[in-house]
Amino acid sequence: MANFLEQLPKHLQEIAERVNVLTPEAILTTPRIRFMDTRTCDLDSCVHSCTPEDVRILKEAAAKWLAETPVSADSLFKIPARLKWSRVTFGCSALDQCTGGGVSIRGITEICGNSGVGKSQVLLQLSLSVQLPATLGGLGKGVAFICTEDAFPSRRLLQISKAFEARYPSEKLNFLGNIFIEHQYESQPLLDCISNRLPQLLQEHSIGLIVIDSVAAIFRLYTDFDKRARDMRRMVHALLSYADKYDCAVVCSNQMTATEETDETRMEDVPCLGLQWANLSRTRMRISKVPKQYKQGDQLLTVRKLEIVYSPETPNAFTEFLITAEGVVNVPKPLRPTAIKRKLI
Repeated sequence: MANFLEQLPKHLQEIAERVNVLTPEAILTTPRIRFMDTRTCDLDSCVHSCTPEDVRILKEAAAKWLAETPVSADSLFKIPARLKWSRVTFGCSALDQCTGGGVSIRGITEICGNSGVGKSQVLLQLSLSVQLPATLGGLGKGVAFICTEDAFPSRRLLQISKAFEARYPSEKLNFLGNIFIEHQYESQPLLDCISNRLPQLLQEHSIGLIVIDSVAAIFRLYTDFDKRARDMRRMVHALLSYADKYDCAVVCSNQMTATEETDETRMEDVPCLGLQWANLSRTRMRISKVPKQYKQGDQLLTVRKLEIVYSPETPNAFTEFLITAEGVVNVPKPLRPTAIKRKLI
């Protein structure tokens, strides 16, 4: 649609190119706030940022262009199948290969595991990788991150974001400016946030990932299990509608609880919330620690394992990874010992 941009005034062309929205269809479906967002702009361009009137003229020009083209109205809002079933990269090739490309934007993805295994570390890295362009495995969108346990690990996020900036220097993304954080520690405020405040955020900003860390911290405190089941269904119904409408991934972390096996006396760790929650999630991944370590410099790093417990499109598989200062990375392959040639005397 180069002809469409060419017929626009120069300053409107610059506005569309700055946010990489180059087609009339994309201009009509892009929120107004994205055109006016100056967080990723240089200081010189912020002085000449666009106004609401510029956005109105741009959208009217796009509508007029499409009106002269014989297309159906619903085709403007139909997302191609390749986007409907796209995935968000983990930013770690081992995890991407195990999961078939990353986290799907269809349904609820659950990441469970015991305390301290690295669930939040994986979620932080997902919050950065989703902002990458589609050519690098991301969606080019922001993140809505809801914390229900401890305070958000902002220092750790800053550390990983610096590693991403060094890894992708040509992208020049403002990783921290595209993550919207909310803290909720009780069930009713959480449900109100998801039902009322989250839709408003999705309308004003381009969001590609919704994270809840974690669901167990809220719903395991219920004593009325019927009400808990209703509230979980209400929350999941809202999240699924957002995922379908805005084409974003939804990832929830879950804790583990110990249960006694029927035929033996030993205890087994299982995800919290039982079948009430298991029937609502589409994919379940489990993270655990492996009883082996890898030496990196002066540090001994514990090897972690990600296992796909169930998923409709990915077979059961597992892979190992490490958590370093730079984030979630592959376990380096051991070097092959060099053969020593002995001289025969």
